[in-house]
Amino acid sequence: MDIGVTISKVRKEYREYLRETHPDWADTTISTHVSDAFYLYQNTIALSFWKCFESDASMEKAKGEIFDYLKQEVMSDRADERTAQYYRDLKRLKEFIDSKGGVKTYIGYEYDCEVIVYKYAKMVYDGTMEMDAAVKAMCQEVPCFGETSHKLTIMLFTSMMKGIKYTRRSNTETTVYFIVHIGKDYGQEQMVNALKATQENIKYYYEQTGNKSNSIRRGCKKIVEENNIDISFDDEIFDGIIPKENTDTALSSDATATHYWLYAAGDGSANWENDYAEGIMAIGWSDLGDLMEYSSKEEMRAKMKEVYGDTGSYKNQVLATWQFANELKPGDVVFVKKGRKQILGRGLVEGEYVFDPERGQYANTRKVRWTDKGEWELSDQGAIKTLTDITSYTDYVKKLQNIIDGDKHEDSFDDAADEEITFEPYTADDFLTDVYMDEDRYKVLKSLLLTKKNVILQGAPGVGKTFAAKRLAFSIMGEKDTNRVKMVQFHQSYSYEDFIMGFRPTETGFELRKGVFYEFCRQAAEDDRPYFFIIDEINRGNLSKIFGELFMLIESDKRGVELQLLYADEQFSIPSNVYIIGMMNTADRSLAMLDYALRRRFAFFELAPAFSSAGFRAYRTKVNNPKFDRLIATVEQLNDVIANDDSLGEGFCIGHSYFCTNATINDEWMRSVVEYELIPLLKEYWFDEAVKVKDWSRTLREVVK
Repeated sequence: MDIGVTISKVRKEYREYLRETHPDWADTTISTHVSDAFYLYQNTIALSFWKCFESDASMEKAKGEIFDYLKQEVMSDRADERTAQYYRDLKRLKEFIDSKGGVKTYIGYEYDCEVIVYKYAKMVYDGTMEMDAAVKAMCQEVPCFGETSHKLTIMLFTSMMKGIKYTRRSNTETTVYFIVHIGKDYGQEQMVNALKATQENIKYYYEQTGNKSNSIRRGCKKIVEENNIDISFDDEIFDGIIPKENTDTALSSDATATHYWLYAAGDGSANWENDYAEGIMAIGWSDLGDLMEYSSKEEMRAKMKEVYGDTGSYKNQVLATWQFANELKPGDVVFVKKGRKQILGRGLVEGEYVFDPERGQYANTRKVRWTDKGEWELSDQGAIKTLTDITSYTDYVKKLQNIIDGDKHEDSFDDAADEEITFEPYTADDFLTDVYMDEDRYKVLKSLLLTKKNVILQGAPGVGKTFAAKRLAFSIMGEKDTNRVKMVQFHQSYSYEDFIMGFRPTETGFELRKGVFYEFCRQAAEDDRPYFFIIDEINRGNLSKIFGELFMLIESDKRGVELQLLYADEQFSIPSNVYIIGMMNTADRSLAMLDYALRRRFAFFELAPAFSSAGFRAYRTKVNNPKFDRLIATVEQLNDVIANDDSLGEGFCIGHSYFCTNATINDEWMRSVVEYELIPLLKEYWFDEAVKVKDWSRTLREVVK
């Protein structure tokens, strides 16, 4: 189950409560207290967040769990102090919840929702109730989840009972509750099956995403210890598994943000009138059955080849069906298209995926609130696929919105836009946990950025400049609000037209288009909160050329000053709440000296390899691999040589991020880093000193052989 919607509601109401009870607190102070109050939930420390507020005893237990988490997993040297801080805010949140009648009254049926879904999943498995009847009953008693979610929960229970891998997952509380009560109701043998199935799910999920499911593993470890069961949930279960994806996607497409889709309502949108009348969107491929039963795109592809013949790759068909079931979500905006140059409507997705075999060919459906219906012609051709995610094509999305809105003064989606979107909290403590930097240097860096408004993080390869830049922004915002962070990369061809605005060719001539920094500043100007613009490889671009007449305006004392833009009859300024973080690789030989204009407008902050930091030492302790320790010691010796080399220096030292990974650190992984990352770097550094390259290559290889 997922209590995210309720968490968002409570967080919003709690924020208002703090504003009323502490009118002297600034919004940033309130945000920090809200974030700290939900720290236990955000890091899945307790098995049940809501049950922590049941009594004084449960609160004390929660306090102990926070301390254990900080001491054992975060390895914080300040676990006592930080626990006291989080516990104070947890008690303040309990006071608010108690003022609402107590946690059971305030939260309602979601307080015990795992008990309800377990009851019905068990009845279906025991054969005392049909699946459809159970799902219907679950929808009535736990209405915040749809038919598909409840059906998947029943399937999860069945997989646990049979001890087979399941590819869908529920939250920690429901998963652990299922395992414990399977043991109580069916015996330890069935509990072992449930644990084995969950272990396989954890490994599968790690392979797909790189996420190690720490909270679920923590719950399962407790179960196996209490029941003397020999099943491991330590890091060793990930040995030999190479994740397909990295979970650090904060600056890429955000799963919680609104996405925009082009959708064909049947062949030539022949089903549009019916879709509009029913308030749905529907796609075909009903011969595949319930799309949620497929754990991967490859499974879908195999089934399509089986059903429709092995005549092609089914690339577009697989993508459309997978996205319709798994990626399209409530809150997304859908544009209905006919052919490639006509739009018939626009709507807001409101429901989960539902497979309805009674509908025949178009059995895969979602509820949609259609807000616009008509016929709008496009000058640009759209995609021919049934379903296409067009979120990244921002100019195209804006063009569609403008064509439909026309001269309307009220946006059809104002209600949705006004809803407060809750992002994952992120505090200074989170920064210090994630980034290997001591607290004093963090405070200096934060102060530099807030005062100067423009900072360049410079350092050797692999010191984590990009990683630190993103998390610096999040720590100042107090949350991972990806809508207020934008990242670009400069290069020799990057221009004012890309950055601010310029004319671009179209089918009929040229069109004036706004650049990424222009749009970002306009967005920030409508908000009082801080916004962060991150520029990778800032010294590779011609700053005077890229910023043009705005180069002067990035100075902290020139914020809000308006200038006439080059291509538009428009006054423009850079808002005071926009902060610019640049990144510069000090080991790039191809770069010319930075001009004075750049140096005068930016503060420069050096990031060095952090092998000796407390954070990296804790990371090494967690890895617990003697060969890895020897490799790090060798690299530290190598860095001493590089730093004392007259042709190189400290700016060429090897950074710690080469050795930070979500993957399991084994011999194969270490050999890969040495052979394909470190040795090629040394060949570049000492291109005219072959003996040095040979000696250090041999030394590194011997460590990991």
